[in-house]
Amino acid sequence: MMLKSEIFDKIQFLFETYKFNDHNLHCIIYFNGNANKVILEKALAMTLDVVPILGSQYVENVNEPYWRKEESSSFKEILTFANSKDEFEAFITSKIDVLIGPQVKACLLSSNNDSLCILMNHMVCDAAGFKTYLYLLCSLYSTLLVNPDYKSDCLLDGDRSIKLINRQFSFGDKLKNLLMQRGESNGSIDLNFPMSSGEEIKPFVLMYEVKEDRFLAIKKYSHGHNVTINDITLAAFYRVLYQILAKQDLSISIAVDMRKYLKNKNINALTNLTATAISKIHYEPDDTIDDTVRKVSKEMNLKKKNLIGLNAIVKVSLLFKCFKYKHVKKLLGKGFHNPMIGMTNIGILDSKKLCFRGTSIKNAVMFGSMKYRPYFQLALTSYNNTMTFTVNLYGDLQDKYNMETFFSLLDKELQFFNVK
Repeated sequence: MMLKSEIFDKIQFLFETYKFNDHNLHCIIYFNGNANKVILEKALAMTLDVVPILGSQYVENVNEPYWRKEESSSFKEILTFANSKDEFEAFITSKIDVLIGPQVKACLLSSNNDSLCILMNHMVCDAAGFKTYLYLLCSLYSTLLVNPDYKSDCLLDGDRSIKLINRQFSFGDKLKNLLMQRGESNGSIDLNFPMSSGEEIKPFVLMYEVKEDRFLAIKKYSHGHNVTINDITLAAFYRVLYQILAKQDLSISIAVDMRKYLKNKNINALTNLTATAISKIHYEPDDTIDDTVRKVSKEMNLKKKNLIGLNAIVKVSLLFKCFKYKHVKKLLGKGFHNPMIGMTNIGILDSKKLCFRGTSIKNAVMFGSMKYRPYFQLALTSYNNTMTFTVNLYGDLQDKYNMETFFSLLDKELQFFNVK
């Protein structure tokens, strides 16, 4: 069976081809206690039938790529078991082979308190889609634990196309957005995060955890000042960039989940519906964090009024409408300008949905694809009032040191919100 390759499937594939980023989404779950290995493996295998595209192989046909559905039984070891922390960490930075499949795989590190890492092909879905998958996996696991003979009749095989978003806007909306905000999706200021030029690179992930007391203080500030947590974290990011780059005109590419515009948000499929927009501020050296938060909030509110994210959707839709895939592939390789510095706020992992019957979760973290130098992205998620920032990169020891310095500076900015 052949499944259509949608626009963002192709784009994510080409991002790996031209070394912007690989196309793997990551979730790490830290348990209090032990998961049932047999039931977990069974639940993971069942998802390949519930979500047909996960049990598929990607075929990059010269004229038009597509997905080819395979028998789920043909995929071996959807779940592997790590014998050490080093093996587990190696799995976290590994890649899914999209041409062979399956498009999701997992690794369990057994100890007194198990750790589970799940990798999802970013070509299949964005972070919001990955959450849907994780909640499905938890539901299947919890059901199978009670009834090992359970057979799911659920099928996530609905519309995955960008038309889901395009249909929400009139031609006039799109034309106005395209003409009035020409630099909205890729008109970033030319900034580069400091990176090494060393050739001995390997993938790594760094995390910085904001504990519950500080996170609750940030939420309290957010409510009291009529700003979002995204505004606050973006402001802290800007302040750190100023300290590192010593530039007053700053920009950060931000991810925008376009599902916000859907009247019916119950999409019966895993898909990519995330666009990008460019946030910009002018930073004054004597700005307080209150000042920076206000600037960011004002900028973001203006963008939201002007249909944030639509510009990117219109441009990419036109690109694939006007050119065949083979021509788009060449264009992206020669002249695509991808912002160097970005942030993605993946948001809340719902503890009521991300739960495995019989085993509680201490913390859960989701982050995006591994970036290739010189691209830098900060990701954040929260679970049970713990917020975790991540940076993931193909780099060397100097790059790792630079990222650790970044997190140290970010921590100092966020100390403003310590409970007094």
